[in-house]
Amino acid sequence: MIIRAKDETGQYAPFESQYQTETDEPAGVMQTRILVPSPIVPWSITDLTSQQIKITHATSQIKQNVILLTEQASPTVDLFVQLSGQSLIRHTDQVDRAYQSGQCNMVYTPAYEGELRLSGPAISTVAVQFSPLFFGQFLDEQVGSLNRLAEGMANGQMQMLAPRNLPVRPAIKSVLHTLLHCPYQGLVKRLFLEAKQIELLALLIDEAQKQPSTRPAGLKAYDVDKLMAAKAWLDEHFLEPVTLFYLARLVGLNDFKLKNGFRILFATTVFGYLSGLRLNHARQLLLDGGHSVADVADIVGYGRADHFSHAFRLYFGYRPSDLKG
Repeated sequence: MIIRAKDETGQYAPFESQYQTETDEPAGVMQTRILVPSPIVPWSITDLTSQQIKITHATSQIKQNVILLTEQASPTVDLFVQLSGQSLIRHTDQVDRAYQSGQCNMVYTPAYEGELRLSGPAISTVAVQFSPLFFGQFLDEQVGSLNRLAEGMANGQMQMLAPRNLPVRPAIKSVLHTLLHCPYQGLVKRLFLEAKQIELLALLIDEAQKQPSTRPAGLKAYDVDKLMAAKAWLDEHFLEPVTLFYLARLVGLNDFKLKNGFRILFATTVFGYLSGLRLNHARQLLLDGGHSVADVADIVGYGRADHFSHAFRLYFGYRPSDLKG
């Protein structure tokens, strides 16, 4: 994939990157760490590539919304995971795809040119690109979501695994973490990565099968606008103390409509979403360095470090201390 960002003149320019590459030849795996010291989009990227899969984990802190030009020369089957921030993917002659924090989906796309619009301030995404040969062995006409993907692939048309984005469950985050931080080498590494790829697909297919085939009734257009306003307020004020009563009154809903509507629209609870924002911020602080686990626990509102560590492990699938090692 080729990516270009708008510079200060409003023109699109390719990234200037610094690369550090590690290759494990017996495992058939190449891992590249890419630093993009751009004032526009200061990306930190980990890229893991094998014959069957390519995983790209990108993080950035942006001060304003960013538009990237993207180009893909061949068809792909990709899992896109939005861990934090928001993304809008816009391709020529295809339906726009929007991802909120904590959402994911798998999609087949033919060759394309388009835009990737990002809003933050903290952006963290994972893109998992499966080889058509590897993915094709799991296509099953008895599984409706996979059948839709197979039809899209056969017709050369964009098709998603699920009609609406799926929640990024802790089990999915845990698999992604172990894929990116595999402790093995050589043959054992290759076998481990292949097993985790299959586990990831199984989790996604299971999640897609649980999704209702029609949108739940009961949300009016003006309620959706107010729920979006509630989410936007949480995105900006997630470190501030907040009650359900305060947030409901702030956006003009009653408590029930806020609780129920938020769950329907975003596939999570208000406080589940708020907890995710705080834990993703905590993870970024730990990755940046300079803070102990206890310091970070206090910053994101946990009175005790052990309670924070427990919540962090439930959410990400690994301990906060693992990021300090």
